[in-house]
Amino acid sequence: MGGTLMNIILCEDNSRQRKDFEDMITNEINDLDFKIVLSTNNPNKVIKHVEDNLSSNFIYFLDIDLQSDINGIELAKKIRKYDSSGYIIFLTAHAELTLLTFQYKVRAMDYILKGDNHLVRQKIHDCITQICTDISNSRHKKSNIIPIDIGNNLVFFDLDEVLFFETADTEHKIRVHTSSGYSEFYGTLKDIESTLTPSYYKPHRSYLVNTKMIKSIDKENLIIHMNNGETCYVASRYLKGLLQKCLK
Repeated sequence: MGGTLMNIILCEDNSRQRKDFEDMITNEINDLDFKIVLSTNNPNKVIKHVEDNLSSNFIYFLDIDLQSDINGIELAKKIRKYDSSGYIIFLTAHAELTLLTFQYKVRAMDYILKGDNHLVRQKIHDCITQICTDISNSRHKKSNIIPIDIGNNLVFFDLDEVLFFETADTEHKIRVHTSSGYSEFYGTLKDIESTLTPSYYKPHRSYLVNTKMIKSIDKENLIIHMNNGETCYVASRYLKGLLQKCLK
């Protein structure tokens, strides 16, 4: 999980339970880039910490039944003013209180019922596992983005949505095709090829094709039909490789 540090905040007013939660969370994040940065019974300390660290990535474990001027749900609502994407997990001994969170629209990730420490431990494990999956998916999505200089603009293309790249009529220019049209930029297919995802294949010296966007292949006439109706070509010597790529 290197590269994405997740800061954990625990707000629980029962000191014994707070220590139990700390131990369970610490055990779960042992091999991750996660750390408990604040463990407190004071919701105002939570708000202050979030205000002072707006660029951080947070996971919040919040006791709903805080014996304070604000309860855990109200605390979550205040948190959302500063952190729209943090993971909020509620802790409560009263299952019926979880319904209140829907009225506050704080987008809770989960609710952990206190009482059975084995179940609590399992729920913490499930939440951390899901967060790790989210981080991994987010990284994958970012890795699919390619920045391309087009005119005076730097345009970010999602490689999953690109149909194909082809050499343009103008020398040293490449044309990138998407479902919404095409754009031209200076470069070579060789330069582009090294930055593409595994779904791309070079079926012809003039094309780099996203095989996920192929609708059909005319093997006799060596024509590739894309999902949007556009066509490009496959050289006969690359036909077998293209077919194998598409069937993987």
